[in-house]
Amino acid sequence: MATVGSAGNRRALVLDPSSAAALAGWADALYDGGRPGLAAGWYGRALALNPADPVAAFNRAAALADAGRTAAALAGFAAVVRMAPLLVPAHERLAGLRLAGGDHAGAAAALRPLLALVPGHAGAVKALASAPGGADGPWLARSIALTPLDADGAQALGTARHGRGDRAGAERAYRTALAVDPALRAVLANMGLALSELSRGEEAWPLLRRALRLAPLDPVALVNAGAVLQRQHRPADAQALYRTALALEPAAPLTWAAMGSALLDRNDFTAAAVVLARALAVSDGDRGRDADVWSNLGISRFSMGEQDGAEAAFRRALALGSGNAATRSNLLFCLCFNEVVDPRTLAEEHRRFERFAASYPAPVPSFAGHDRDPERPLRIGYLSPDFQRYPGPGYHFLLPLFSRHDRGCFSLTAYYNDTVEDAATAAFREHAARWRPVAALSDAALEEQIRADAIDILVDCDGHMARNRMGLFTRRPAPVQVSYPLYPFSTGLSAMDYRFADPRFAPPDHDRLHSEALIRLPGTVLCYRPADSTLAPPEAAPWRRAGVFTFASFNNLAKLNESTLDLWAAVLRAVPAARLMLKWRGLTTAGVSRRVLDAFAARGVAADRLVLRPPTVDAYEDYRLVDLALDPVFTNGGTTTCDALWMGVPVLSLAGEAPISRWGASLLPAVGLGELVVDDPRAYLALAVRAADDPAFLDGLRAGLRDRMRSSPLMDEAGYTRAVEAGYRQAWRRWCAGQRPQPFAVEDGAP
Repeated sequence: MATVGSAGNRRALVLDPSSAAALAGWADALYDGGRPGLAAGWYGRALALNPADPVAAFNRAAALADAGRTAAALAGFAAVVRMAPLLVPAHERLAGLRLAGGDHAGAAAALRPLLALVPGHAGAVKALASAPGGADGPWLARSIALTPLDADGAQALGTARHGRGDRAGAERAYRTALAVDPALRAVLANMGLALSELSRGEEAWPLLRRALRLAPLDPVALVNAGAVLQRQHRPADAQALYRTALALEPAAPLTWAAMGSALLDRNDFTAAAVVLARALAVSDGDRGRDADVWSNLGISRFSMGEQDGAEAAFRRALALGSGNAATRSNLLFCLCFNEVVDPRTLAEEHRRFERFAASYPAPVPSFAGHDRDPERPLRIGYLSPDFQRYPGPGYHFLLPLFSRHDRGCFSLTAYYNDTVEDAATAAFREHAARWRPVAALSDAALEEQIRADAIDILVDCDGHMARNRMGLFTRRPAPVQVSYPLYPFSTGLSAMDYRFADPRFAPPDHDRLHSEALIRLPGTVLCYRPADSTLAPPEAAPWRRAGVFTFASFNNLAKLNESTLDLWAAVLRAVPAARLMLKWRGLTTAGVSRRVLDAFAARGVAADRLVLRPPTVDAYEDYRLVDLALDPVFTNGGTTTCDALWMGVPVLSLAGEAPISRWGASLLPAVGLGELVVDDPRAYLALAVRAADDPAFLDGLRAGLRDRMRSSPLMDEAGYTRAVEAGYRQAWRRWCAGQRPQPFAVEDGAP
């Protein structure tokens, strides 16, 4: 703003004190002389004579701002903007004052007309990007485009995108920041983590090594490197890095949370619970992180058999406002094991899942490109994280199906939702026409891939268990969607059309418990393939050699509920010379084993009658020591029942109302052991006592059991697969005819 000297202004005022120009000139002199408060008053006099003078109005507002009179300055600049809407500096000053005062909404309102005047105004764009929520919108990206040498902005954009799960977008922003400054160790560490999460571990490590070379004792780099190691299934190595980070920052909640996660991966549930509690104790108030910690704490408690504590932890995570669908799935899976929850209540809990899956919108599906020929070859997509872990549920129950599909009528696409590969993975890959690693894909990207593959029937093999993609199914990427019954309950999704069952596993009244229409197979609900092993059943019942009768259960400790403890303790009291062998992950750790021993002690069973064992390399090994397997009450075994039968060990099972209570009812009659399925605890106790006291009865149960199993529907891979294919075909025919999903039964030999 041009001004004249103070002497000249004074002369002008003497000559004409009613001149607005003279008054403004005197105000300019005062302003230039460092007296903004007095200058504002003289600008006000000038404006009183000429209210339409935008220059005087602007200078008055500026003087008020410099004098610390912010409210008056804001009002002044707002008036200037109304008076002269094309005056760019007025918009700039108004927005700047509002930002300085924390009025981000007001600043944004001032900046947007400025951007309409000057679309490339870098300052305005950067200001919007720095406002709350700006990093999640387009402003930060625009700011970087306008100021490409601003490494801080690119880093902030990468962090924002990474935080909301856009790892590919984060990678692009991180690369922009590194192009400006290759030595930004935080960016190197964060980009390494993002690449690891994109299943690009080979690219992640060089970045993390650079970050650690630049700052070997940088806790962020150490924690991120540990996270990458965890993703590579190296939890022990990850722990070493976390310990170093904690030595540097003992009160870092992120590091404690990461350490707890690594301990979970090592199945050290007791230690994990302690460490996760520490993470909560030093929390910095990050609700999202605390929700994740509570969820992991729920997993640790669940794995230790602490049902109530697990549920409480999951609900606490959700109460923190977690929109994490995985946490809600964890709670649902946990509730499946709660014997006091009515099945109808559990069904409603599952149906509510969709209401909370707000991050997974359900667009109106369009399948116009799908040929509605009911008899044409079908494209079947199987989605699972279990195409690995030999031997595991995928190998035992999915591989028989994969290997026996009629390739002329069914083309298989495997969507693998994990990164570990082993012998089972190779077998699945061999039998799939298309192999898609999808662990790093968002639900939106995976939906796009499935639609591009033109999948006719998409099969979920995980339910609400770990690493599930329930959110994807709410999007309905395929015309027909089917739940494969490895999860012990209905998914609850309205978008899941069908679920496989059999008449014993799901009696007629079970239809009401399922959101899916049930396809009842004529044989068994599952088909079992044993693992490769040189071990065979012993020629005689083990008690004859050991001199002691051995009951056993190798089931998840989460199944060790009060009813099971009561009934098994009753069995041991009724057979005083017998022992009970339990085997599960973490069972030999002090905290877990102590709780189990104390639970039986409270029921009159001494510790020396219990044999607690960890998992063995060959899962079949310890079955050679078992005379009779005891199925848990309410939560029957699946894989463990099949393993026991394969090793010649009969299984005693108590059938209940809930689906999780009926695995034994499906599997045991298939091998001719229907008499071992009872519906009353007294009958269960009586049969257990009879097996221990009557050698002939036990020998009859065990005689030729492996051969019986091999020739039973439980291992009829070809027959089972034909039945499943018939189920797919009938479901497809209904869709082609425009019919809604309805329960139906597959008849023996149905095409």
